[in-house]
Amino acid sequence: MTAVLEMPRAEGTTIPRGDRALVGSDGDVVELSAEAYEAALNAAFGVMGRRRMVTTGEAAKLLNCSARTVARILDSGRLPFTRNGTTGRRMVDVTDVMDYQRQERERMEQSLASMRRAASEMGLYDEDDAAYAADFD
Repeated sequence: MTAVLEMPRAEGTTIPRGDRALVGSDGDVVELSAEAYEAALNAAFGVMGRRRMVTTGEAAKLLNCSARTVARILDSGRLPFTRNGTTGRRMVDVTDVMDYQRQERERMEQSLASMRRAASEMGLYDEDDAAYAADFD
């Protein structure tokens, strides 16, 4: 199934069912990858002040981890969730997922900076690179 866009300048642009596209007010059509579509949709919901709820599997895709890992994060209380009344599935607000991802990235960056400082204080970066490389020749 396809949809024909009736826009003044689109001249009957056809988008196959299953494809994703962004249509401007002037009728310009931009095809989107699945990832770009999700990002655009999440941004639009955020700007409109609406909440977009996703499943643990969808949250896992956004966080680039397994659904089981997301379940552990939810169980630990680090990410808030609600249960769907009819199915009991856990649903997470996509803005909370993005906030969690940002906080985790900041935490990891701080940890790495702390490890670098400790290594520097211990003199682990003091060795001459040429002398170090010569040990392997």
